[in-house]
Amino acid sequence: MVAAIDDESESGGFATADLLRVVRRDLDPPPTLEEVTAVLSLLALPTVNGIRADGDGWQVADPMDVVARRIHHLAEAVADYRHGYGGALHLGDDAY
Repeated sequence: MVAAIDDESESGGFATADLLRVVRRDLDPPPTLEEVTAVLSLLALPTVNGIRADGDGWQVADPMDVVARRIHHLAEAVADYRHGYGGALHLGDDAY
């Protein structure tokens, strides 16, 4: 998806509407605006740092492989917690 947006944008930035247009074309069933907004909000969290707000749009923040690793670690921590792990949730150097 990022590649499709990068192809269309010289600045590397994108608006929520740009992403919505791309994912509605490529995904079945197409996501709603609320679903796309929820994903963007997740990616903008400081612990994920996948994107950052830039005026009325978004800019890619950290490299995709780093962001993917953070999301993977977060998913593992949530799964561990759901299966009865009683300790703190850890994401990198942060504990929750």
